[in-house]
Amino acid sequence: MNNNSNNCAGTLKISENVISEIALTVINEADGVMPYNTMKSIGLGNQSSVTVKITDGSAEITALIDIKYGHKVQSCIENVQESIKSNVQDMTGIMVSKVNVKVISLL
Repeated sequence: MNNNSNNCAGTLKISENVISEIALTVINEADGVMPYNTMKSIGLGNQSSVTVKITDGSAEITALIDIKYGHKVQSCIENVQESIKSNVQDMTGIMVSKVNVKVISLL
């Protein structure tokens, strides 16, 4: 007789860096946008183009992007917001409360 138990106890913690990498991948794959290169801006220092803050089990994500010339700003922002939210939630199971997208420059 085999009495294998499938009860698992413990916790799983997903790093903010993982969420940030998912968001960066979404931005890199989105049409008409790219992550802002913070190294070229002295005013922003070494700030990452994606920051994540997890509070009470939900994530707030802020992404700095550049938009390529000829693309509609509003639709690019909406696509990036929705894609980041859905991908992070699907891949990690962490609820995303807010996705802030800040357009830094047009290319």
